[in-house]
Amino acid sequence: MNQDRQLIPFRAQSEDFKVFKDEGCYYIDKTGFIRYLIEKGDKICVFTRPRRFGKTLMLRTLQTFFEYVLDENGKPVDNRRYFEGLKVMDAGEDVLKHLGQYPVISLSFKDVSGTTYEETIEQLRGAVSLACSPHENLLKNSGILSEAQSRTLQDYLDRTASESSLRQFLQIMSGWMGKATNRKTVILLDEYDVPLQQAAIYDMHHPGTDLFEKTVKLVGSFISAGFKSNSNLAYGVISGCMRVAKESIFTGMNNPGVIDVMTDELPDEFWGFTENDVKQMLAYYELDDKYQDIEQGYDGYMFGGRKVFNPWSLLNAIRGLVNHSDMAIQPYWVMTSGNDIIDDMIERNPQNRELLARMMNGETISATIYINLSYRDLKQNPDAIWSFLLYTGYLKAVKVFKNEDDLLEAELTVPNTEIRSVMRASLRHWWKNIQIPSFDTKPLANALVTADVETIEREFRLALKGSVSVFDYNEAFYHGMTVGLLRTVSEVHSNDEYGEGRPDVVTVIGETGIILEIKCVTPKALNAAGIKDNDRSRIKKMMASKLDEAVKQIHDNEYVEAVLDDEPAARKVKSYAVCFCRKWCMVRLVE
Repeated sequence: MNQDRQLIPFRAQSEDFKVFKDEGCYYIDKTGFIRYLIEKGDKICVFTRPRRFGKTLMLRTLQTFFEYVLDENGKPVDNRRYFEGLKVMDAGEDVLKHLGQYPVISLSFKDVSGTTYEETIEQLRGAVSLACSPHENLLKNSGILSEAQSRTLQDYLDRTASESSLRQFLQIMSGWMGKATNRKTVILLDEYDVPLQQAAIYDMHHPGTDLFEKTVKLVGSFISAGFKSNSNLAYGVISGCMRVAKESIFTGMNNPGVIDVMTDELPDEFWGFTENDVKQMLAYYELDDKYQDIEQGYDGYMFGGRKVFNPWSLLNAIRGLVNHSDMAIQPYWVMTSGNDIIDDMIERNPQNRELLARMMNGETISATIYINLSYRDLKQNPDAIWSFLLYTGYLKAVKVFKNEDDLLEAELTVPNTEIRSVMRASLRHWWKNIQIPSFDTKPLANALVTADVETIEREFRLALKGSVSVFDYNEAFYHGMTVGLLRTVSEVHSNDEYGEGRPDVVTVIGETGIILEIKCVTPKALNAAGIKDNDRSRIKKMMASKLDEAVKQIHDNEYVEAVLDDEPAARKVKSYAVCFCRKWCMVRLVE
């Protein structure tokens, strides 16, 4: 990199538009959305994108553009400087006349959730308090509040408001702001569906609870009070991950404009990064040679017919590359919020595990896409999970079409290596923490003690039958599986020193010491040898050769003698050479 060139500072994680501009950081211009929003003419707009896709930054940008706010001398603050040189300034007077003209109520539901309804209410009090705080002085000094209204305002600020007052907050607050400024209000609501998702997940894991239904009513009444027939509303913008069914949340709202991942009429991609955005950024920081790695890791989304990159992960990766980090290109979604819905679908439905495995291996599946989706559908309609995964960024739509029933259908697959790693982690969690501990290991343990080789092979194959085809079937995988199985019946020593080496697994069951030396024939080895999965005779020959290696290790390193010496409970020892290949197993008793 040219050290003499003064580069614009690079900021990856800020969600504040003013911070980017005040600190002179590298900024990809997405202000074209302001023009689009105003010219489109929708009084209320709902836009959805996956998490970490720039929704909050966009709302902060809208706030900076619209907000009418007074300085300490009572004069309107001019935010025009933040937009000089950006696309919105070329939009013409019909758009620019809205700059700085409206008081803005901005609040986020990002942290509004709980394991009880009372906790959710308390979190909502916190969100309302934060939204009130910027307007406290204006309202208290305006003289427009009655004594009772002043107490209500203080309750909002102190987080002591009643549930009834909380539900009416947006309507009440916009009315006060209208009286104090003689202007209509812009309301910005971020992450509106977080309480719904968290409540739905809680109810999934706690059958018989009704947290979701209560939360739907709470959020629905809160939004309705602010956005339905509100004469003080200039513009209302709501963001979230998913377009929740209208009958659940937006009851009675007059046809809000909706922009979701399926919308194809947008003139530009206003949230994620386009291919051109990414190439320009990499070129600026002289990282052009990293494009292919970046593309593989964070590309893959198709929104409105455009190729789109995940901005959160990409910016974190580029920040690392700018700072010369060797670990810059890695999964970043796993460092954000949890993936409970993924975990739940993997745990509950074996078919889902196999479908995910197919997509993670590059295949596509066809699924009906539900445009208006309720979180309750995830429990009542198993097929709704695929729409949820599409809207939340875990899957991409390769092709969208209407089927013979005139329903929207899509060819779906995993978008990139980052999401593949998230799903693989969930599958590993299911495998290690749910599948293995629930497996009945007693037949395997008995067979190891009695040297019943046929049963040992069968039990290992049964354990592997529940796995999925996305795991890296290497020796470490099989080693971990074996240790996990045997730990349910006895203490296990893994790679501890015995004799002249380190046997893979040593355990004592009753009075019998058990030694397992584990080998495997990897998919990579099969490919290198030109062997297909259905060529069982050649696969068995490779596995038999691996068994020969294991037998030799057991004899050469004197494992049997060492176990008898070091394990006082072992009066006899059974040692086995074990070889795995995918979901197959061969076992040999070592005499």
